[in-house]
Amino acid sequence: MPTIIHPPSLNFRWMFQRPQQLFNQFARLGYRSIFCSPGGKKERTSVKKVMENLYVCVKSDPLAVPHREPRILWVDAPSFVRHISRFRPHLVVYDALDDPSEEFASWAPYVDELRARADIVFTTSQKLFDENRLLHPNVHLCPNGVDYEHFAPAQNRGSLIRPPDIPDSGRPVIGYCGALATWLDWELIDYITDQNPHFDFVFVGPLYNTALPFIKSNLFLTGYKEYRYLPNYLQCFDVCLIPFKLTSMTRGCNPIKMYEYLSTGIPVVSTPLPEVTGLGEIFIGSSPEEFNQMVHRALNHDSLAGRQKRIKLARANSWEHRARLAMTVMDQNLKARGYI
Repeated sequence: MPTIIHPPSLNFRWMFQRPQQLFNQFARLGYRSIFCSPGGKKERTSVKKVMENLYVCVKSDPLAVPHREPRILWVDAPSFVRHISRFRPHLVVYDALDDPSEEFASWAPYVDELRARADIVFTTSQKLFDENRLLHPNVHLCPNGVDYEHFAPAQNRGSLIRPPDIPDSGRPVIGYCGALATWLDWELIDYITDQNPHFDFVFVGPLYNTALPFIKSNLFLTGYKEYRYLPNYLQCFDVCLIPFKLTSMTRGCNPIKMYEYLSTGIPVVSTPLPEVTGLGEIFIGSSPEEFNQMVHRALNHDSLAGRQKRIKLARANSWEHRARLAMTVMDQNLKARGYI
């Protein structure tokens, strides 16, 4: 089987991100998978076997790990393009995660060069697919997914330990999991928290590239929580939110949290992001007033049938499914080049 390498741009311990999830699945499905982690200042050089076929190299040479050729280099940080050659890959994959604009504008100077060096381009959204296929002959849509088994326990409220920093007032809990960043629609959040003083709004995640614009008695921030604890928080939600602004960047975003929310069966309310409205089974609010109405509809008019549809949709969008799709494409390209 081929060997696939992820260069040192992300720390492996953040298991909820797309690269780590996919590399877990690549290893389970038979690829020798080597994930290079830049590590922290105090971390020593090391090579650790995490499970069968999956190795994490911290500040060390992945080519020193015993492996078979051909080698696939999986690149998702465009700035890494200048270092591709030292990995001596037989196949280069560019995984286009987000639109290189606004918050990700620093990627823009490197994207054209990476796309030119890549043999395959995977994209997470239809917008990115449509843009890249005009510039590259081998582009494939591979959206984000979910570790369904990890989040499924949140379908049964009370089955997991209730986190102590979730309010227990008996009032409806309207929740969000993810970074508290500039791409959130803070004006929308200001409006719905004002309109619903009898709801508790819980935001689980770290502040990222922004400061909290307001403080309210019905708004609760838990800060960063490890991936393993997210189902404990989600089980407490009555409605899950995706309150993103509509921008060039978010229009190309395929939110991982969308699939994680759906895995719980809990109703989801979102702004009209193309990747969300196209999926279905989610309440959409195009204005603050309509978004607020959808929160109330999700809270008061949900059904068992609706929950079952959301759960079914999540199960159909697993990370294993995404990894199998990507491996099929990569194997076909390796065979066409005579490597396997």
